[in-house]
Amino acid sequence: MAPVVLSGLQSLSLLLFGWLGRLLTKNSFGLKQQLVKARIPLLPEGYVAHAAMQVFATFIAGLALVFAFIVVGVPFLAQMTGPDGEPIIVSEFIQAILALVLVIVLPLLIAMVNWLEPGLRVGSRATDMDRKLPFAASYTAAMAAANATPAMIFKSLARSEDIYGEISKDAAWVYHSVEFMARDLVTTLKEAVERSPSERFAEFLQGIVGTLTSGGNLKLYFLNRAEYYAQANRVHVKSVIQQMALFAEAYVVMAVALPIFAMIMAVITFWVSGSGMKLEEEHLYMMVFLMFPIIQIFFAYIFLALSNEVAID
Repeated sequence: MAPVVLSGLQSLSLLLFGWLGRLLTKNSFGLKQQLVKARIPLLPEGYVAHAAMQVFATFIAGLALVFAFIVVGVPFLAQMTGPDGEPIIVSEFIQAILALVLVIVLPLLIAMVNWLEPGLRVGSRATDMDRKLPFAASYTAAMAAANATPAMIFKSLARSEDIYGEISKDAAWVYHSVEFMARDLVTTLKEAVERSPSERFAEFLQGIVGTLTSGGNLKLYFLNRAEYYAQANRVHVKSVIQQMALFAEAYVVMAVALPIFAMIMAVITFWVSGSGMKLEEEHLYMMVFLMFPIIQIFFAYIFLALSNEVAID
């Protein structure tokens, strides 16, 4: 593969915090595997150094903002008057909260995002691969039936990124390694198995390796895998549809019938009650503007998540 060219910020990060990255990632094989599977083109020490640079820059920027606010902003606000004619005084408590958020909380959030990012990317890529593997397997079976070579199959997959997503990116890596770096296909596929974030796609590639090394019929393997993944996908889609039907019934009860019944009961109670009218009115507002929207958002999230389980785009 061609060497990765670091950006200016990444080079500066490695220069300033490379020692910290090497210290924290010593013998860190797990992070290295995560970065490879997430397709983050950095070594572990470089990634940690870049994250440390972001945290340090956020800390310095927070200090500068707090200093500017205390030295310039607070005296400026003190010269202004509010609606009651009194000067605007920023209490020390508010200043401390602002300093805590900008100097401590925000850099910690940046550090947490950098810590979670490789795992989140790996999970996102694995989900995309698992969702599109049945269709990619069918495509490879069709290509194999047309007597296409493995290199041609991976090249064609690589050109269909808009259809096969992350699978196309790994296929592009395999094709590039075989075609332009003159590496043998079996070794490249073994490395692709280790690089794959999806266990199902890694199993698919490992099956190709086993078929090639044992002298089996690769065309028959692609056909069998395509039928297997198609059947598994039909079962999965059927299961998701059944779940959606179940949640649709719950939606009718909780998000349609329950609000109507609750509104009728609340209005009747409000009319016949001789005391506590203010409290009941507040309850009515709470149901209309808080409880009912939360129910709608909850079911919208569930249906969106279930739809994404079977979506291919």
